[in-house]
Amino acid sequence: MPDVISGRLRGTFRDLASGIVLRDIERLWEGEGFAHGFYDEVGGQRVSLWRAYEAVVQWSHADHVRRVLRVYEVVVSDFADEATRERLKVALQRDGFRYGDDHRIVAAVPSAVPLSGVGSLRSADGIEEAFNRIGLLIDGDPAGVVAASKELIEATAKTVLQELEIDYTDREDFSALVPRAQQALGLGAGGVDGSIDGAGSIRRILGGLASIAQGIDEIRNAEGGGHGRSRSTRLSARHARLAFNGARTWCEIALETLSDPAAPWRSRS
Repeated sequence: MPDVISGRLRGTFRDLASGIVLRDIERLWEGEGFAHGFYDEVGGQRVSLWRAYEAVVQWSHADHVRRVLRVYEVVVSDFADEATRERLKVALQRDGFRYGDDHRIVAAVPSAVPLSGVGSLRSADGIEEAFNRIGLLIDGDPAGVVAASKELIEATAKTVLQELEIDYTDREDFSALVPRAQQALGLGAGGVDGSIDGAGSIRRILGGLASIAQGIDEIRNAEGGGHGRSRSTRLSARHARLAFNGARTWCEIALETLSDPAAPWRSRS
C-alpha cells in the first residue's frame, strides 16, 4: 500500500524536532503509543530521536496515520510560532489534509458516511481499517483507493464467514472468499425464492453484485497500488470513487443481510 503521509510532509515536521526538547519528543510519540528501538545519532540527538519514532510507523496503516496526525496536531499548536504554523498548514494542504480552528488535522474532504450494518458485528476491525484508509486516500491516490476497496470487500467477506462460524484458511484468496460469503448469506442466484414476484430480476441484481467484487479485484490487479509498476497508474479520482462506491454496495448488502433477523440464511442454519 502507498504511504498516506508523504516523505515531504514528514520532513517538514521532522525539521522542527531540533527545536523540541527530548522529553517533549518522547511525550509526543509515546503518548500515541509509539516506542522506538535503538538508534544512532545522525544530524543531532533530537532529530535522531524523532527519526527513531518515525521508523516504527507503518505509513499506509490508517490507525498509525491517525496517531501520527495527533502528534503533528500538538506540534502545530504547541511548538510552532505563527509563521511556522502557516507554513505547516500549507504543507498539510499539499498532502490532502487541513488544520482546522479546533486544532485538529483531518482529511481535506470529509470522511464518507460509515457503512451500515457494522454496528451489529462482534468485531469490525478489518472492515474499519480498510474503510478509514479509503477516507484518507480518496482524493489523492486513486490506485490506493482501488486497493483499499478490494481490502474492504475481502475484510467484509472474512467477517461474514467468522460471524456465521464458517471456517476459512489464509490460503483462500479473494476470488474464493467472496463467493463463499455471498453464498452463505443466500445472496447467490440459487438463494432467491422463485415464488417471489420479480425473482428473475433479483437474480440478475445478485449476479451483478458478484460482478462488482470481481471487477474491483481485476482493476486492482491491473492498475491498483502495490505492484511496483514501472509506469504511473492511469486511474483518476472518478475511477477511485467508482471502486469505492462499488465496494460499499457489496459490503452493505452483505452486512445488512447478515444482521437481518428475517434473512433467508437464518432458516438454513
